Amino acid sequence: MENILEMLYNLPLKNTHEQDPSFVRATRIQCEQLELLIAAMTNEQQELLDAYLDTRSRVEDMLDFDRFRFAFHVGAQLTAELIRGKGTVTELLDRTGA
Repeated sequence: MENILEMLYNLPLKNTHEQDPSFVRATRIQCEQLELLIAAMTNEQQELLDAYLDTRSRVEDMLDFDRFRFAFHVGAQLTAELIRGKGTVTELLDRTGA
């Protein structure tokens, strides 16, 4: 059985969402609905929507960074623990029942 670092190392690096038909369909529908919404809006409403979407994008960027920081921290902790020789992560998981 490979340890968790090997499992994470062997994960595909490329984005696989584009290969998921459900994701592609949902993205297409989202774009179509946004186009219909914008077509039905006044210029002032479109400006408000643009401002909202920009703010939402900034918030999502901050959340993405927080997720990355958490994942990086967990990875660094796992690596440090393995280097110190406290056993493999799979042994730890077996002991905790996870």
